[in-house]
Formats: sequence, structure tokens, C-alpha cells
Amino acid sequence: MQVQTTNEDEKGLTVEITGEDYSLAEIVHHELLEEKSVTFAGVIPPHPLIKKLVLKVRAQRIKPEKAFANSVERAMDTTQELFVGVKKALGGGSS
Repeated sequence: MQVQTTNEDEKGLTVEITGEDYSLAEIVHHELLEEKSVTFAGVIPPHPLIKKLVLKVRAQRIKPEKAFANSVERAMDTTQELFVGVKKALGGGSS
């Protein structure tokens, strides 16, 4: 996975992720929309044959980089909770 960021201005950020599936972008997109300081979060749909995702973020009262990092961290926490819950449900105990 390769991640590149480009600042549009002090309130806008573009993140390009190469080598990952579209579903990854949707998880982060969902978390970005939960961030109160984010005024816009969008995913540009990729071409079906190219594994390149583009997320755009605009934020107020917080740097868009911080909003993006916060959203990725919450996505990690949520998927960890899911992992633990599934493991317990399948009889594997806790992590």
C-alpha cells in the first residue's frame, strides 16, 4: 500500500491510496463524516481495473490532516472491536 497526500490549501487535503480495495476508503469515509469539524469528505470512485483510491477532506477548526488521522484511528478501533466480537462468537475467546 502506498499513501500520498496533497494539501489543496490549509483546509483541504487529498489522500491517494494505491494498492487497496475501494472498501477501505469507504470505512475511512464513514468515520470522516462522523468528525464534527469535517465540512466535506468524499471518495472518488476508482476505475475498476486500477487499484487507486482518492479521498478528499475539508475541515474547519482543525487541520484536515488531523481529522483524517483521527478518522483512521477510530476505524482501527472499530475493526478491532469487530475482530474481538467475531472471535468470541466463534468460540476463540478474546484477543
